[in-house]
Amino acid sequence: MVRYFSPANYLHTQNTGLKCYNSELVTEFPMLVCLCFREKPEEIIVRPLMGNGASSSGVKRKRVPTLYIYGLSAPARAAWMTAKAAEIPVRLKYIDLFKGEHKTPEFAKINPDMTVPTLVDGDFTLWESRPIMQYMVSKWGGKHSYLYPTDLQKRAICDRLMNFDLGSVYKTVTEFTYPQLFQGKPPDPDKEAAMKKAFEYLNRNLDGGQRYMTGDDLTIVDISMATNISLTEIKGYMMDKWPDLAMWYRRMKALPYWAECNKGLYEWKTPQ
Repeated sequence: MVRYFSPANYLHTQNTGLKCYNSELVTEFPMLVCLCFREKPEEIIVRPLMGNGASSSGVKRKRVPTLYIYGLSAPARAAWMTAKAAEIPVRLKYIDLFKGEHKTPEFAKINPDMTVPTLVDGDFTLWESRPIMQYMVSKWGGKHSYLYPTDLQKRAICDRLMNFDLGSVYKTVTEFTYPQLFQGKPPDPDKEAAMKKAFEYLNRNLDGGQRYMTGDDLTIVDISMATNISLTEIKGYMMDKWPDLAMWYRRMKALPYWAECNKGLYEWKTPQ
């Protein structure tokens, strides 16, 4: 049983913001007969089956990493989508940036940069979405390792495009959309022109008929870029000028976990 608590209070209590995705844990560990949570939600209690089908009294514990996110943040949504794509159980904790919850002393102890997403894996803490995505798939990806390939050359291509995403896609999209989303300003033609150049590059990258940015397999590159580009969607921006990019984006939105992970984006209301 998973207990849900009010995310508004989780920074001040021990039992808040718990949400865990473990539906595939039994597939990965077929000896499991049940999963339950203790009051310390970072510990999953695993009871293996005995030969007669009964549960043994022995207990194994599997630690679940904690992922701090905010629903509107594209990087945070990308980290969450990666966990979903790789079927990695994570415990979500929601940080409301507009309420300043990332600036509390409690969160500053976890991440002195006070940013989301932040991943806590035991005594190891990591922030910035791209290294978080790389770390999660490298450590827990298993059969989903294609999301961040182990092949050196394929991984290098992913890294190259992740750098392009950070320096060009994320940069130009946020510079174009943030003033509209958070300040109610009209679109800036110069910012839009810079963003269009990034979109043109991505459209050319997909020109060969491949399904995803690096080929026919979904990777963290696609996830990161799609969540960034999604910021333009809520302002009604159309990508019809780039047909291959538009088709790729529709493919990303058809992923079974897209709606859940991006709910915070679509619920956002621009201040009037």
